[in-house]
Amino acid sequence: MTQAFSGRSAAWIADFIAKWAPNGNASVTNLKLQGEYYRRTENGKLTFNGTPGDYASRQSGWYAQTVYQFMPRWRVGYRYDRLSHGTVSNGLGLTAAAAPLLLTDHNPSRNTLMADWSPTEFSRIRLQLAADKSRAGVTDNQVLLQYIFSLGAHGAHTF
Repeated sequence: MTQAFSGRSAAWIADFIAKWAPNGNASVTNLKLQGEYYRRTENGKLTFNGTPGDYASRQSGWYAQTVYQFMPRWRVGYRYDRLSHGTVSNGLGLTAAAAPLLLTDHNPSRNTLMADWSPTEFSRIRLQLAADKSRAGVTDNQVLLQYIFSLGAHGAHTF
C-alpha cells in the first residue's frame, strides 16, 4: 500500500499561560494555568495505490493543565489532552477499513494527575497517573514514576 500527498498543508497554534502567586512570592505557593490549541488543514491530491483523487482534511487538538504548588517543594497537577479527528474528504472512495489512520472517527483523549516533590533545586521525583484513550474503545491506565535531575552548569550557577 503506497500513499502520496501533494498540495497545501497549513498549521497554526495558539497558547496561553497564567501564573499566580500570593503576595508575589512563588517560592511558597503558586498556581499555573496553561493551554494550547492547534489546527491543521490540508488540501490537494492524494494518491492511494496508484489512484489519484482530491483530498481535504481538517484536524485539531488542545490541552489544558494546571499545576499548584501548595507548599515549598511540593506540587500537584492535572492535565487534559484531546485530539479531534475532524473531517476528511477524499475522492478515492476510501473506507475506514482501507485507510484506518486517515478515516477514523475516534477522538483520542487523556486525563493525567501528577504529584511531585523537589528534594533539591536540581532534582524532582514525580508520580503520574494517566487514563489514556488513544485507541478506540480502550482505556490504557498508566502509572509513571520519574526521577528528574540536572547536571552541570545552568542559569543560576556556573561551575
